[in-house]
Amino acid sequence: MQFAWGEKGAEVRWTRLGERRLLDPFFEQTMQREMVHPFHHLFRLESSADQMTEWMDSKPTVPLAGIIFHMSRCGSTLIAQMLAASEDHIVAAEPAPLDGVLRAHLHDTTLPRAKQLCWLRGMVAALGQKRAGGEQKFFLKLDCWHVHQIDLLREAFPEVPFLFLYREPVEVMVSHAKMPAAWTVPGMLNPLALMLQRNDWDPQQLEVYCARALAKICEGGLVAAQRYGAKLVNYEELPLAMFGRLFRQLNLGLEQIPAMLEKSQRNAKSPQEPFAADAKTKRDEATERVRTVTEEYLRPVFRLLELERGRQLEAEAAAQQV
Repeated sequence: MQFAWGEKGAEVRWTRLGERRLLDPFFEQTMQREMVHPFHHLFRLESSADQMTEWMDSKPTVPLAGIIFHMSRCGSTLIAQMLAASEDHIVAAEPAPLDGVLRAHLHDTTLPRAKQLCWLRGMVAALGQKRAGGEQKFFLKLDCWHVHQIDLLREAFPEVPFLFLYREPVEVMVSHAKMPAAWTVPGMLNPLALMLQRNDWDPQQLEVYCARALAKICEGGLVAAQRYGAKLVNYEELPLAMFGRLFRQLNLGLEQIPAMLEKSQRNAKSPQEPFAADAKTKRDEATERVRTVTEEYLRPVFRLLELERGRQLEAEAAAQQV
């Protein structure tokens, strides 16, 4: 499934999945596997984005039960994989077609907000279609920069619980230094999507570009919590938080715990491998340059996130005592 711009405007290119569940760590992994199927071309279908919204009105879809925002490299894939362990759930992790809709206003600056909202609801409905037949809840794990579209997402889905995950920033910076995400490379993603400008990039200071982008994302997470009640989750709380405060937030069932527990013991991005804690290793590997840039650009907003999370924890504890 793809969202693209053609001669006639926004288009959706569909992929037939049948009863295949979205179990891969990332949505695009499932799509890539399906597109090399020898009969893929026989089921290829294209429509306009407007047709997509019309079609979805008559399709059986699963209600959206949670949206996961994140800082990146902070445990969001683990949460998505734990949720996907239940056959009652559909989990779409960083689906590129949704990214296309969320950034459509950057491609077409005249796009009416009402139309983008329709496309957004239609795309979520398309991603959340029933396949096996018994699915009850649909969860979205977004790309990290999508927190900047939280106003649009809240308008589209006013009652859906939001989460924002984050992690000790030195560990995140080291992760990107070792294996940079595409969006941390200037020019690979429109800097406006990161709340940056094109002239913010200094070729001699790639770490600064990454740190500033991460700081903007964390600022978005703070807004998500303070304005829209997003639950803040520090990586250090995982996986236990999934069986506690997030279990209640996402209204999960006790019967789902065994599968979720088993999944929590695997490497989220490489499920064939066991989980291995790496926080200390990452901190030890941080160069002096990474530490300096982190302290200047990321530490202040990290402290604010921790303060806000502390207030949330106090409020949750008080509510349980009532």
